[in-house]
Amino acid sequence: MAWDPERLRLREYRLHLGWTQQDMADRIAQLAWMQRREHAGVNADMVAKWERGAKGVSPRYRELLCHLFGVTPSQLGLKDVTTSADSPRLSPADDESLVCMLDNAAHLLDQLGAAGTALAPHLLHAWKDTVTTRRAMLGLLDPAATDPIGHARAATASLADLEKLADRYQALYPTADPKALLTSVAAHVQMATDALRQDPTPDERHRLLRNLAQVAILAGRLASEDLGNAMSGRTYYSLALDTAREAGDRQFTAIAHGFAAQVAAAEGLTTAALDHLTAAAEHAGCTPVILAWLAATEATIHADRGDHQLARDALDRARTELDKPTQHPAPAWLDEHPAYYLAAATGHTLLRGGDHHGARDILATALDMLHATARRQRTLLLIDLATTELHTGNLPDACACATQAAGLLHQTPHATGTARLRAFRAAATQPMSSRALRVLDEQLRQLAA
Repeated sequence: MAWDPERLRLREYRLHLGWTQQDMADRIAQLAWMQRREHAGVNADMVAKWERGAKGVSPRYRELLCHLFGVTPSQLGLKDVTTSADSPRLSPADDESLVCMLDNAAHLLDQLGAAGTALAPHLLHAWKDTVTTRRAMLGLLDPAATDPIGHARAATASLADLEKLADRYQALYPTADPKALLTSVAAHVQMATDALRQDPTPDERHRLLRNLAQVAILAGRLASEDLGNAMSGRTYYSLALDTAREAGDRQFTAIAHGFAAQVAAAEGLTTAALDHLTAAAEHAGCTPVILAWLAATEATIHADRGDHQLARDALDRARTELDKPTQHPAPAWLDEHPAYYLAAATGHTLLRGGDHHGARDILATALDMLHATARRQRTLLLIDLATTELHTGNLPDACACATQAAGLLHQTPHATGTARLRAFRAAATQPMSSRALRVLDEQLRQLAA
């Protein structure tokens, strides 16, 4: 086989997706196992040799690379290669299909453990069409229509499996690829919905309803916040509200209302957002953490619309709630950073109110509260810090914070963070000769690709 190292474009394709050489080696190994059940002996050193032209790409790896990136051999810079007429060929436009579907998906199943095997029939049904786009994956999956055997296997998943998976999703949420995680969560939604139709006992039905409400809330977050599909997010939150009410679970009802309020506020529907928060507070009862989170959410909504006094009043309510003893603990995944929610909302309110120096101190404090894996929250805080530095005239630090945020977005895509980062860049009207701005612009270009 002949190859042309001057035209070999592996490095270009790899960097376009924000992968390290080890990331690329891992994905080749995943693809080899999923397609052929073969263990690929590829590592970062081999990838580096391919990219330098120091080592040729064998036919085995050529085929895997073409499938991984959704391109032809010639587009990779591999010449004089004949391809079987019946071999699948992907269009370059489909790189967001196979690549995005497989991106961390096999690893995610491994992380879900034994209970995750129940999802495999649903996931394989979703992956079998290699040109399925990420938008199509936002819908609920229905393997029963074309895969009755897989559906039967999935139906054997126990209720304990579903409950274990729901908690595992929450643990994986900070670092998992959102597209891959939503694929699993959407399959779970369908499995739980199917189980409710199987005439469960009253106790099983109650547990299934709570499980479905919990997982639908996460699906709504992934769809709306991470992937930018507000309509899909609303659908999941509506399902969460219906099932939480049916189960009589006031906490999940309140939480679903709270996230639905955030979607409405992001689309400028302030009255609807505040109505959701009012309903949420009525259901939250005596759970201070949830009430504080709802008040902090309300504060940011008021701050964004310029009602600074109402924002301060909401922050005062949040502080009062956090000072109360906890009679009814909130779900662990919401109770993880209660002080952070208040600090982040306070910093955002001060920023919107023009107190940039005060905002800087509070936002820096909030940033220190977060674990390094809390990438979504860190991204939003860094963008607020960047905006604060911009308003104080400190362009280098502003761009440094924004560039850090862009780096986190490459690791964990987040539509809300990307939109805010673009808004920051639009506000940074300094001359383009600034090297820091050029670096940020390149990061934004890669995020948009």
